[in-house]
Amino acid sequence: MHYAIIVNPASGKMSLDRKLSALEDCAKILGAKIYGMNTVTPSEFMASAREAASRCDVLVVAGGDGAFSDVINAVDTRLKAVAYLPLGSGNALKYALGYKGNLPSIARRVLQAEIREWDLIGCDSRRRAFMVSLGLEGTVLGIRKRYLARGITGLKAYSMAVLRAYFKHYHRLRAEVSWDGSSSVFDNILTLMVFKQPFYGYGMRIIPSARFDDRRLHVLCVTSGFFFSLIGTALSFVHGNPLGYYFAPSNLSVQLDTPTLLQADGNEAWTSDRFTFSVLPRALRIKC
Repeated sequence: MHYAIIVNPASGKMSLDRKLSALEDCAKILGAKIYGMNTVTPSEFMASAREAASRCDVLVVAGGDGAFSDVINAVDTRLKAVAYLPLGSGNALKYALGYKGNLPSIARRVLQAEIREWDLIGCDSRRRAFMVSLGLEGTVLGIRKRYLARGITGLKAYSMAVLRAYFKHYHRLRAEVSWDGSSSVFDNILTLMVFKQPFYGYGMRIIPSARFDDRRLHVLCVTSGFFFSLIGTALSFVHGNPLGYYFAPSNLSVQLDTPTLLQADGNEAWTSDRFTFSVLPRALRIKC
């Protein structure tokens, strides 16, 4: 197989020189050319991903969850196999894939791995994703960007953004939720999550039952207050989050009381008061 590496130069805390050095070792292992190092905007990155995909059998995404999300929306992953090298901060996908060790060791695992066919989430027929949410996370993303601009990164930036969002900026939601012929109204929503894998980031196992290959959406609605949310967060690092109302439908419709930003794989998506989510069976061919 022929490999190409598409890298998001903005992902993670690693300096550009260190990142390039690590990726050069990966490129030697995979016999791959590196693309994307000079991209600045998401559109440039996605265009570079499409070019790289046209020149390989397996496109290896080096970046964070957001970079991987951009690639699966730029390239038809039903036809083009992809792989992943984690370079981001939260790296939910790294934990979902069970990756450990440095980048070259992960590149060797990719080289030896088989191609799997996994599901994705379709969001309003506009975007494909592996984890989305409505609620606190959208507010957190905007605040976290300000901390990143000040040089505060990693779990520290995320934790500070969560606390500021919770206590100062976020207003809880009310939603009418419909799924597979059933419906319910949820009040005082902290977050409504739709996942295809268990992790949110930093090793937090938010929806332990979620799987890439079961043809289901995994939905969690959390309405807890601060104390119980803190307990759930702490437990998610150990055994898995126990809080919230969980169900696993094949499709989902959400009508909100106020327009809300959709968080998709760590990216800001779009704002609306209505969203629909569906399973995209076998939409992701991934070598892992």
